[in-house]
Parts: sequence; C-alpha cells; structure tokens
Amino acid sequence: MSYPSSYTYETVYILRPGLSDSEAQNIHQKIDNVISKFQGVLKHREDAGIKELAYEIKKERSGRYSTIVYTGKGGVVEEIERHFRISDDVIRFLTVAQTADYDFNKVKQQITAAEEELRKNREFKEQKKRERMQ
Repeated sequence: MSYPSSYTYETVYILRPGLSDSEAQNIHQKIDNVISKFQGVLKHREDAGIKELAYEIKKERSGRYSTIVYTGKGGVVEEIERHFRISDDVIRFLTVAQTADYDFNKVKQQITAAEEELRKNREFKEQKKRERMQ
C-alpha cells in the first residue's frame, strides 16, 4: 500500500475581533510560510469576517473567522497549530483532514443550498401555522 506524499487539510481559525487588517494579514502570511516550508500549496482562503461566537472564548464574544484549504507533507498541521497556540490573537482553531479531491467551493454551495431549503421549510411551516390559527 502506498501513501500520498502530501495530504489535503481544512483549517478554520478564529482571530480576536479587535485585530486590524494588517495584523490579521501578518498571521495569514505566517501560516502561508509554514505551508510553503512543508512543500504545500494553499488551495483556498476565505475570510468570513467578524461573527458572534456561540459562547465566550478567552473573554471574547465575537471573532474574525478564517478558513484555509491546503496541502502539505507530514508535520504541516502540527507546525501551523503550534503557531496558533503561541499567538494570543488566535482564540480557537480546528483542522480536519480531507480527501485529495476536496473542493471547498462545491461544499460551500451545498451548505448554502441546504440553508436556503431549511429557511423555506421554516417559512412554509410558519405560514401553515398562521393559517390554522385564523
């Protein structure tokens, strides 16, 4: 059995909301450098902006969400997460191994479609409920 020389990962990390764009960019650049160091390629980066957290983390009620999809040789995840642990500006992170053919944009479209369908179902149920009450 042969193993691939590099793997695909998706990492979501939350930065403190008070960071300036240049400070956030410096963190992104450090991560990009780590990926390059491990012969990896950054496939996708998405900055979702500042969102409210479900619960308080390190005395913060909101955070700046970022998602990256990348490839890299063994050890890349450990090194990225080491940088996250060292930085006081990263309040939470999670990395998931993905299949080699993982397409972030396709998954995001599927999530958006599912959320839209859920919204329509809720509206339909509310409308039926109002009609029964009349």
